[in-house]
Amino acid sequence: MDKQKYVIYLRVSTKRQGSSGLGLDAQRKMCTDLIERENGVVAKEFQDVESGKSRTRPGLWKAIDYCKVYGCTLVIAKLDRLARDVEFTFKVIGTGIQIRFVDMPVMNTMILGVFASVAQYERELIVQRTKGALEAIKDDIEKNGGHVSRTGRYIKRLGREKGADTSAAGAAAGLTHSRKAENWRDGSALYLWVTNQLLKGKSRKAIVAEAIELYEKNPALYGTRNGKPLCEGTLSRWAREISAD
Repeated sequence: MDKQKYVIYLRVSTKRQGSSGLGLDAQRKMCTDLIERENGVVAKEFQDVESGKSRTRPGLWKAIDYCKVYGCTLVIAKLDRLARDVEFTFKVIGTGIQIRFVDMPVMNTMILGVFASVAQYERELIVQRTKGALEAIKDDIEKNGGHVSRTGRYIKRLGREKGADTSAAGAAAGLTHSRKAENWRDGSALYLWVTNQLLKGKSRKAIVAEAIELYEKNPALYGTRNGKPLCEGTLSRWAREISAD
């Protein structure tokens, strides 16, 4: 009897993750473990380096075409590796191929639609909660001239002032680099979001992956102090600061 053939699909959000293998190895192991349990064989593997909200997925569409031609089942580690977009998820379902998600062994079209809706709703809630928290801080600053952060720091503005002097002379005349960093963190949507995720007990890898997707959607709101996406090194440093507070 011929073994069932499977096609593995992997997705990461940044080129850095793709070139370093960060996230890919874990996804691949999840998929190959399932295929081994099913006594199947890996026919092909496809990858994409794209945001979860992106519909430009050359690797995914190649994987789908391959499954159609050779009668393979598509295996994906987690639903969010496919998409966080309900419409896009149903578009993939509509191709008619068999899809397996390692983290959801028992799955059908209706259940998949429900989970996709929840994933999209969760992403929207994250944005709404962060914006709400920033609006509350902004209102406090406007009404009272400042805001006392969760860590007890007093801030007078959100983010970096337009045209602020960032030269050595400017730093010497004003706040120290350390103090400026503290003020930035207190007014940062990303730092606030990261704090909430850590308090919920979410894993650091999951936080970094989701933060990168938020950054791709809104770099100004979800960038680090130097305007870049969150990385594991920065997250580890922030986690130490937050636990110390």
